[in-house]
Amino acid sequence: MLRKVRIVLAGLCFVGITLLFLGIGRDWWGWLAKLQLLPATMRVIGGAALGNIAVVLCILLLTLLLGRIYCSVLCPLGVFQDIVLWLRRTLGRWIKPLRKRFTYNKEHKVLRYVVLAAFIACIVAGVQFAVALLGPYSAYGRMVTAIVGNGPAPLIITACVTAVVIIACSALWGRAWCNTICPVGTLLGTISRYSILGIKVDEDKCIKCGACSRQCKASCIEPGTLSIDRSRCVDCFDCIDSCKKGALSFGKVSARPAIDKKEAEGGNDAGRRAFLGGSAILLGTAASGTLARAQVNMKVDGGLAEVLPKEPVERTPGLVPPGARGLKAFYQSCTACQLCVTACPNGVLRPSTDLEHFLQPQMGYENGFCRPECTACSDVCPAGAIRPVTKDEKTLIRIGTAVVNQYLCLAAKQEAECGNCARHCPTGAIIMTSVDGVRRPVVAEEQCIGCGKCEYLCPSRPVSAITVKGLETHISK
Repeated sequence: MLRKVRIVLAGLCFVGITLLFLGIGRDWWGWLAKLQLLPATMRVIGGAALGNIAVVLCILLLTLLLGRIYCSVLCPLGVFQDIVLWLRRTLGRWIKPLRKRFTYNKEHKVLRYVVLAAFIACIVAGVQFAVALLGPYSAYGRMVTAIVGNGPAPLIITACVTAVVIIACSALWGRAWCNTICPVGTLLGTISRYSILGIKVDEDKCIKCGACSRQCKASCIEPGTLSIDRSRCVDCFDCIDSCKKGALSFGKVSARPAIDKKEAEGGNDAGRRAFLGGSAILLGTAASGTLARAQVNMKVDGGLAEVLPKEPVERTPGLVPPGARGLKAFYQSCTACQLCVTACPNGVLRPSTDLEHFLQPQMGYENGFCRPECTACSDVCPAGAIRPVTKDEKTLIRIGTAVVNQYLCLAAKQEAECGNCARHCPTGAIIMTSVDGVRRPVVAEEQCIGCGKCEYLCPSRPVSAITVKGLETHISK
């Protein structure tokens, strides 16, 4: 029964998060993204409200109470691995090589904690490349984005490599990725080692047949010893269903099997220390991080120039969405999950391909502009890199300033009576003035919010005569 309930809940969460990455149902199940541990931690690092700290603490408390149920229900990458395992078992009925059973493996403790320590160091140092690659939620987001072909070649290649590695690990070794490489799994495993509830064995019923060990996809049940490594158990409950004698159940467990009596007697204290230690790791990382820190293919107006695709523009500083507060704050919090890229209806956001901010979103106005009334990216961001803003607030946030290149401007060159930029500017920041008898656009910087409408609608090709340069720190009027 527990296994069926877990599968139903996991399926609902998995489908909801997958649809989010496909741009479907943001208003219905967008809250699922806010329950992911790593993005929630990044929101805390960015100085978000107490509600976000509550999410992190609730996940840790849930783990201390039930074990790693998060990894089997809420984590989309964990559920994806379970689907791979289900397919392997199903196909194994007809394909003999896929009938391989799991065997108990010892914990790779040194590797687990070295990866976790390096991961935390990367967060503190602002090396988001490693965070984007190893974060389970971000990894799954890239995979979904790649499947629908939404992104540049580096993103698709990275996602495909990630998918191949994850699928291979799952098919061959079960939850080996979660219990060896995944930093979220290691952190929660440290706490679940001392969880109050967990899989327990009735020694009077157990005949030590080893069926539970062969069924355990986490390879954490040692046959013949009645020992379960609760730091690696992901509460899938497969072992309970596999036991024909009813010797396995889920309930309150005693102190974990210990080397000596003194360690066993200290099991409860160890559980409290594990929870406090896990909380300290997350909140300490947050404190350190805080201190460390659609309109596509539109024709040009009036046929003033040949309709050619616009080329991306090198922007220094770069552009990040309203709600991000600025470049540094954005890139320190962003986990490159691609959810904002998927949600953007105007084609403005895309993954970066430069090494410094690899796969993290950046803005460009070749295919559209940032509509003042659109708040899609700030509504879906689970990591707090883009904070929620209202439509009214967005129109008062300056993310960049438009700059005119008089040598490309059709009006300044007297090749055409244009004025597109001034005519369509939503804030009235651009006016056409006459200088030496020549009409040309002039930008009032204090009024410009950097939405890029002028750049997008400029008929100059392949580079717009008016482009937006980002601001290092956003300014609220």
